[in-house]
Amino acid sequence: MSLRKPNKRILILCEGVTEQLYATSLRSDLPRSQQRSISVDIVKGGEQNPLHLFKEAMAKRKKAQKEKNPYDSIWLFFDHDNWPQLQEALHKMEKEGFKIAYSALCLEHWFILHFQDCGRAFQKGEEVVGHLKKFWTNYHKTKLNHYSLLRDRLEEATARANRINLSQQELPLFERNPYFTIPDLIAYFRSLGG
Repeated sequence: MSLRKPNKRILILCEGVTEQLYATSLRSDLPRSQQRSISVDIVKGGEQNPLHLFKEAMAKRKKAQKEKNPYDSIWLFFDHDNWPQLQEALHKMEKEGFKIAYSALCLEHWFILHFQDCGRAFQKGEEVVGHLKKFWTNYHKTKLNHYSLLRDRLEEATARANRINLSQQELPLFERNPYFTIPDLIAYFRSLGG
């Protein structure tokens, strides 16, 4: 008699629609058998700032525990976006053991790394999108399956992100620009897929 692996329940709380679509695409990339045994709740947050995401994650975790159906892992997926409360939010997330899928300055910089080694410290999201469109002319924040379209370039983008992250290690996390932990979320999903 084979033992069935226990089901996993994962919460990914997303800052915006682009992050939500990316996370949904990651889930669909899992083998069908894993998709059935893993419950991934991908939710777009109400207010679009990291402190509010943190508060939502706390409320959802408490509710899940009360219902005796706790999350095995909670991820917060968001951008730097020059939020003034970023330092406070990151501190609280770390203290509570939440995992982060994070990009500084914005998710589109992560997309750029699929085309080019770009360690530039962008100051505004519009700059990043303009730079990305040099390589990906039909880019749109919400009308594309970003993960699937870029999957073939993922290893190269991850290697570039790792090199960039190493160069930022001396700075506190909230001051790092550029910086990416999205490869951590991708690695987590790949570990779920076996």
